[in-house]
Amino acid sequence: MDFKITGLGACREVGRSSFLVDAGDKILLDRGVKLTPEKIEYPLAVNTNLDAAIISHAHLDHSGDLPHLFVKSRPVCYMTPPTLDLAELLWHDSLKIAGIEGYDAKFSRAEIRRTRKFTFPLGYRTRIDITDKVSLEFFDAGHIVGSAITKLTFNNTSLVYTGDFKVVETRLLNKADIKLGHVDYVITESTYGDSDHPDRYKVEKEFVDACLRTVENNGFAIVPAFAVGRSHELIDILIEHKVGCPIYLDGMSQKAANITLKYPKYLKDAKTLKKALRKARWIRSDRDRKRALEEPAIIVTTAGMCDGGPVLNYIKRLYNDEKSAIFLTGYQVEGTQGRRLLEEGLITIDGKEYRPKCTIKKFDFSAHPGQSEMLKALRKWNPKRVFLVHGDPPKITTFKKKIEEELGIEATIMEFGKTFRVGEK
Repeated sequence: MDFKITGLGACREVGRSSFLVDAGDKILLDRGVKLTPEKIEYPLAVNTNLDAAIISHAHLDHSGDLPHLFVKSRPVCYMTPPTLDLAELLWHDSLKIAGIEGYDAKFSRAEIRRTRKFTFPLGYRTRIDITDKVSLEFFDAGHIVGSAITKLTFNNTSLVYTGDFKVVETRLLNKADIKLGHVDYVITESTYGDSDHPDRYKVEKEFVDACLRTVENNGFAIVPAFAVGRSHELIDILIEHKVGCPIYLDGMSQKAANITLKYPKYLKDAKTLKKALRKARWIRSDRDRKRALEEPAIIVTTAGMCDGGPVLNYIKRLYNDEKSAIFLTGYQVEGTQGRRLLEEGLITIDGKEYRPKCTIKKFDFSAHPGQSEMLKALRKWNPKRVFLVHGDPPKITTFKKKIEEELGIEATIMEFGKTFRVGEK
């Protein structure tokens, strides 16, 4: 069957994922935003009546603009139960930040309530008809708690949208479930389309050793981490390695931890994570933040790309301390403070530019697949055609060439605002 895919965002870029599938019925895959210190970038407008909207996972670059749809329309939405709760946490935080910084969030609490009202939570491996023509099935994506690979089936044609996924297991999550059955077409992320990740357990040891060296040198290890997933994984790693110094958890990751623990079936080992989080010292006030800096310690805090949150408070206080360190642990999107910190050694806080004297280093704890992982999944699915999204231009171009040369599968790089008709020859 012929159908169409339109790239509304995350085309030759990382951020604001959104894709419209027209199979007679109109299905929206993700509705994210792209956050930078200067502005928020939104996907292109949806200029049609939607039959359904599907959210792959809670991260703002995939879910952040969903409530905006409910200003004028009422599409039925589908996502896993953890995704709904975590996304709602992030939406409310977006409103809070908009109020503080004085910009328009594009939606209000009323739209968040409508989004929840019109959302149908769906677990993994449960196939349902979402329209008369289209069925939906979620599979565990292994990226963050509740993340899902989406499989749409219509007129004997199957389309898979990977969202963000991870083909090898991590400390918190099982590896992605890539046993999807028959697959005709794939829309896949390409974040690390030109490289592979180092051995994760080796990275864990290097990270712990670096933290311990910093503390033993009477410094503070400041660890910017994503509120959903990464911060909890890092706490688990530090506790598992029996780190003997104080370990603090600050920022929105605390609320995210409480939501995550509500869904033990979506975790690899919920009991171990719960024990680890209990052993960390949770920071709940500015007074606690001051106390945390009274003796050398490890402080895991939001935001993961240093674009806001308590991490800026710690950097501002410690930037002149050569004994301390800033250890980045996630992908730093182009234009973010974290990317600038890595590439230029500079960061702007409250309008003032700082050049930290402390150590700055990145550890690869990525929850995205490396090139080999993605090729493994595509080899198993063996689709007729692959559409590449969610990747910076050099990486996505390299990945396209690799797919075509190694797998012999036609690969198309999605273009911003362009519609591709699929199935025609």
